[in-house]
Amino acid sequence: MTAKRGQLRLFRKLETVVSYLTEIGIDKFEVNAGDYDRDTMKTMRSRPDTAVIMKRTHEAAAHDQWFRDQVKIGLADLRAGKTISEEEHDARWSRRRAALVKRAPKA
Repeated sequence: MTAKRGQLRLFRKLETVVSYLTEIGIDKFEVNAGDYDRDTMKTMRSRPDTAVIMKRTHEAAAHDQWFRDQVKIGLADLRAGKTISEEEHDARWSRRRAALVKRAPKA
């Protein structure tokens, strides 16, 4: 165990402890396994928030890919000479804004 942000840190594997201690310059140490409880360590392993974190990570990656694809489409349209006037652009955004305002909950 080691202090980490004011809390005790539990290591699941002895190899991890050895790596940590050698990184901070401790080459010799003793292990006291007298209070070791396998069942406690099993419950310490579970991270119920991992699924939520992974879902958010995948959603962010999917959004990033969508955004990159949209940029590629826009650049390809520019190279192909497919452009719209500023007036048409403003009109499209006005329609989108109006649709969003219509969908927004009334305060």
